[in-house]
Amino acid sequence: MPEMHHYAAHDGPSIKVTERDDRTMLMSVLMHLVRLFRKQLNASEPNHEDGSIRLNPPKTRLKPCIASHRTVCDIHIYDIIPPKQPTKTPSKRIYYIAGGSWQLAPSGQHWWVCAKLAQVLPDTIISIISVPLAPNNTASSSFPWCLRLYRELMRTAEHAGERVTFMGDSSGANIVLCLVMEALRQEAENPEMEQTPRPISLMVISPSTDMTRNNPDIQNLRKFDPLLSPEIIKATAKAWHADDVDPTDRIVSPINADFSLLAKSGIRVHGVTAGYDVLSPDGIVFRNRLSEYGIQGEWLHWEKQMHCFVLTAPYRLSEGKQGLDWVFDVIKRDGI
Repeated sequence: MPEMHHYAAHDGPSIKVTERDDRTMLMSVLMHLVRLFRKQLNASEPNHEDGSIRLNPPKTRLKPCIASHRTVCDIHIYDIIPPKQPTKTPSKRIYYIAGGSWQLAPSGQHWWVCAKLAQVLPDTIISIISVPLAPNNTASSSFPWCLRLYRELMRTAEHAGERVTFMGDSSGANIVLCLVMEALRQEAENPEMEQTPRPISLMVISPSTDMTRNNPDIQNLRKFDPLLSPEIIKATAKAWHADDVDPTDRIVSPINADFSLLAKSGIRVHGVTAGYDVLSPDGIVFRNRLSEYGIQGEWLHWEKQMHCFVLTAPYRLSEGKQGLDWVFDVIKRDGI
């Protein structure tokens, strides 16, 4: 049985951290291969239409589930329906925003993970959101659009009696954090605004939290990260904030948002970081800031693992499966 360490995050006990540092030989081999093909893996040229992209859910990755399509605020949403639908209307919802450097549509792994969520979590609807992506829609146009969507989804959820978790990985996790924290800020500064109903929690996997990429520990992880590099994450950040949004702006860098408002909201924030991921130093700073403000949550930090290792679960990698099982367990304990 691998050794696991549990402790409170740096600045207080509200964030419970589970830490692991084991790695299988198979994962070591995969990470070596990823490093060999890193250039090709990060060379995808986005080629999609403006606005929310109409997706083609891969049936083989969804089995035995199917995807039902709808649009809200002109943004495509795909509800993942398990083979055995509940007799009563589900009272819980997970909205998932997939990573892809703010430029790529959800991958087969994302669909597989969401289908698994739909099968494992009872009384829950899993919905993938196809947010408008760069280069066609950078943060200045996409983020306000997504914020309108967020408010509409939460109003609809409240009317339906649904409890909601927003979930995302990498760039998708960045958007999730920014949406929730910016909505709280706008409403705190403009009391006349209609108050948006709040999700019960957020689940962020390998989140991008600071678009400046100035953390010196990023360079220290250069030699360990098989998938990303300081240059790659600077380029993808630039693709999203472009020339018209400052990289320190709260709508792209949630590390600069008002954590006190998140604390007052009662929204729990859970997450996963990996020791061999150049984005993890900023993710850990964000995690400790949550703890400093007394925000509740559970986080998994797994040393010697790469960015978004949880998404290796479809390939039967034990670390991916165990990481995903950890996510499932936290969400179940979360009451969703």
